Amino acid sequence: MQETRRDLIVKRVQGLVPDSNYARLGTTFETINNKYFFDTGTGKVFQCGEVEYKILKFMVEYNTLYFGNESEESESEVCDTYDQIFDIIKNQHILQAPLYKKFTKLSDESLTILLDQELQQVILELTEQCNLRCKYCIYNEYNPEYRNFESRDMDWDTAKRAIEYTCIHSGKKVAVTFYGGEPLVKFELMKKCIEYSQDIMGDKELSFSFSTNLTLMNPDIAAYIASVKNCSVLCSLDGPQVIHDSYRIKGDGTGTFEQVMRGLRYLVEAMGDSAKNRIIINTVVCPPYSKEKLDMIQDFFDNLEWLPKELDKKCDFVEGGTLRDEDIAVHFLKGKNKDEKYQNNKLDSIRSWALDNMLNNSDRKKYSAGINKGNLIKVHNRVLMDKPISRLGRNGCCVPGNRRIYVQVNGEFLACEKIGDSPSIGNVYTGIDRNSVKKIYLEEYDKKSIEICSNCWAVNMCGICYATCFNKDGLDVNIKNNACEYQKKQSKGELSAYYQLLEDRPEEIKKIKDIPIV
Repeated sequence: MQETRRDLIVKRVQGLVPDSNYARLGTTFETINNKYFFDTGTGKVFQCGEVEYKILKFMVEYNTLYFGNESEESESEVCDTYDQIFDIIKNQHILQAPLYKKFTKLSDESLTILLDQELQQVILELTEQCNLRCKYCIYNEYNPEYRNFESRDMDWDTAKRAIEYTCIHSGKKVAVTFYGGEPLVKFELMKKCIEYSQDIMGDKELSFSFSTNLTLMNPDIAAYIASVKNCSVLCSLDGPQVIHDSYRIKGDGTGTFEQVMRGLRYLVEAMGDSAKNRIIINTVVCPPYSKEKLDMIQDFFDNLEWLPKELDKKCDFVEGGTLRDEDIAVHFLKGKNKDEKYQNNKLDSIRSWALDNMLNNSDRKKYSAGINKGNLIKVHNRVLMDKPISRLGRNGCCVPGNRRIYVQVNGEFLACEKIGDSPSIGNVYTGIDRNSVKKIYLEEYDKKSIEICSNCWAVNMCGICYATCFNKDGLDVNIKNNACEYQKKQSKGELSAYYQLLEDRPEEIKKIKDIPIV
């Protein structure tokens, strides 16, 4: 019996993808005006015609081959389109992502060099104390994955040992960061750490940073911070008083807006012209994510005359489990955003709002411009190859002990300040625990992750790291799998946002190359 065109196409596709797992090869996504395909192996993106899009969508979303709908197109037309896709496969090397068997492995020698000579950042937990009780804080008593508010402080011996370890094991460039609690509770210790770091690491390119709720900032502290070379400050301010005081409160339940604004002004005035490059505002946006609320936050920052317009503003979303239903402020429930035009693109409501603002306003100094900046950079700087990538990176994971070390008040080393209870990677007395880094954070992560990651279209854009999926016992596969689904939705939304902007405001995309990567 003679084979039909359809039979030949099926056979050809099976030859191209022997495991018949089409879903790992890429994804389709849309903007308001066009349809696209993202190829996993190369990172390339192609604009699709209607029939091309249906074929590719059926492959990667339903894991089946599409041969037409009589009411829309004939099988002959679909077969012609398959031939066009085969030409693209031949010339552009798409739909050929290998089935990865393992993550790229570090040699023992390379790992030793990274841990012994190239530490990039040390984060000192100066204190577990905080003078606020923000409702969404990860350290609240109802969040079992993290410690509660405590009264322990880091002593000078521990801090000194951590700084000396950093001096010995870092390269020419190193960052010293202070964390809490509220770091300014231990300002004198912070000051001592800064000056000791300058004394013993004066030959390095040294920078300092810390995050603060600003309530303890005064003219003297602001003047000192302003005097420290290469010192930047992440300042927590959630917007106008009605929003800020809904969540950022003291132990007695009263708001902190007035103290925060006073502290911020002290810092801005002390830094003068350098404030625009040394201060970052971080807002935490809580549900409901209404347009009314987001517009209020933007208007607040845009109209704050004494705040430099060039100053960076970041936006964090409340993560699941860090805010109880009873703590959600009800002021904006009636103003819930009903705009669904980006919903099919998996773009969340906050990024949809920010994208609308970017499409309709060219002012890069606005609050909304900062929300999508990181996502646009991620898509713009994705791995892009002519032929499929042969090596698989470990998602968004760093090498613990190389990218950073988080030093707890007792001197214990953790991989990151964003992880709760997690396996130690050493301490200030014995140094880095190479075995823990290698066995738990590299080998165990690889072993438990490779099967899922090798079958995921977003594997080369994935931002999942240890902070997302580790607990006191190491990798929690169930948490990672849930995070994987969220990551795929986010990546799809980021692709949509980038290409929507490329269509309507290409000049904004051209500016991305001028944005520093931090």
